[in-house]
Amino acid sequence: MDDEQGDAGQRGALAEALAGWVGARIDAAHANRATGLVALAVYAGGRRVLGAGIGPRVAGAGVLPRVPRLRAGAEHPLVAAMRAHLVGRSVLAIEVRRDGIAVVAGEPLPGKKGGEDEIEAEAAHGPGHAPGPRPELAPGARLELAPGRRGEARLLDAAGGLILRWPPQGSDPPAEIAYPADPFAAGAALVEASDAAAAAQEKAALARAVRARRAALERRAEAVRGDLGRLGSVARLQKTGQLLLAQGGRVPRGAAKAVLDDWETGGTIEVALDPARPAKAQAEAFFAKARRYQRGEAVMRARLAETERALAAVVALEADVAAAEARPEALEPLAQRARSLGVSRAELAGVGAAGGGEAGAAASAAGARGARAGRAASRLPFHAFRSASGAAILVGRGAADNDALTTKHARPHDLWLHAKGVSGSHVVVPLPKGASCPADVLVDAATLAAHFSDARGEVVCEVSYVQRRHVRKPRGAAPGAVTYDREKVIAVRVEAERLSRLLATKEEG
Repeated sequence: MDDEQGDAGQRGALAEALAGWVGARIDAAHANRATGLVALAVYAGGRRVLGAGIGPRVAGAGVLPRVPRLRAGAEHPLVAAMRAHLVGRSVLAIEVRRDGIAVVAGEPLPGKKGGEDEIEAEAAHGPGHAPGPRPELAPGARLELAPGRRGEARLLDAAGGLILRWPPQGSDPPAEIAYPADPFAAGAALVEASDAAAAAQEKAALARAVRARRAALERRAEAVRGDLGRLGSVARLQKTGQLLLAQGGRVPRGAAKAVLDDWETGGTIEVALDPARPAKAQAEAFFAKARRYQRGEAVMRARLAETERALAAVVALEADVAAAEARPEALEPLAQRARSLGVSRAELAGVGAAGGGEAGAAASAAGARGARAGRAASRLPFHAFRSASGAAILVGRGAADNDALTTKHARPHDLWLHAKGVSGSHVVVPLPKGASCPADVLVDAATLAAHFSDARGEVVCEVSYVQRRHVRKPRGAAPGAVTYDREKVIAVRVEAERLSRLLATKEEG
């Protein structure tokens, strides 16, 4: 009996704290997907926030001193449903029962400038944007919250029909809720615990993303060092070509190898041959490989230096992340540094976002979808990709599209690329006037030029590049056919990881 009276007293403490909210406007609705904190803000002579932890990270109920700093945006199903059916309406009733809390929405009330939904909408879409018109629903929508480690939230319509259950797979909420004796102290502890748990998860996600970036840069540096190591074979390749030219006439037709006299050492050199081709004709292949290595040396050395600088910066960032406090204001600057160092935005979605982490990603996705929809009527002749630094790389869709990209969209000072000696897409890197293309962006663009050509699948591909001003379309030439001068050539090693990263950034043109 005493226990029942105690439970009723604690339930009564929360009910008393919420009693003055009836008639108030429901101002905002929030949830944290990772921790399970659900928050409903009302305006009753001031901001008041009801919080319920439905698990898995936080459990319990109380009056929060503020909304959670780390929270989902409108793409979260529960948040979207609460905003559609509750926000902007009056509180018709609040019930604190043994098995949970119920908030019943009444009639719509006039909006108030500066409400949280309006603020978040402006942050996502720009000043002057307000949330779209809300559906005209009958009053009586009901939010039922069952706090607990395996609790749940249910949104019902005025007739009692289920609109949404969260988590969607259902749960096993306690038959009787243990309410706090002090709902204000409990609410303060609840929101702090939610923010702390969410921030710890985001710090761990940031650390994983930075660690993955460091590993990728280490692999890249190792690969470039391997390519530079092959520069030592230039003299051997040239020598082999010279010996084949001089002695190839005595090699039997169809031979798979040749043993050549090495005039410098007095010994012999054994060379593998293509039996289908004359030995002397194969000498040019050795000279070509030597030239390719020599042409690529400057780019490879610049790329290695750039990679080592980026690696040093990422190692320093990794140490700073490890030492950082798990707080949104501490994580956000680190996340910005990570993005500037090429860490994937997808891996960083929401990190350190105090105003609604997931909302930013959703707004970006929605903006991209809207932009694509707006372009549907005027199809662009290229696909756009992004380098690790965020630089745009434009790739022609086909032969006629290549002409349009090169002659109508590319500017004279932009960089133009094409796989050497084979059919393929025109590739353009837009550049500021007077600027040179960074080495890493050049390698990214060359990788795409190799991939979107008949050289696709080759480990190493030569790619020509010039300023667009040096590319000409001859009168009467076939679609996609151009001539160019002042050509430079890069021998690009097509790395699967780099190619996958680039293809993942594709934006429809």
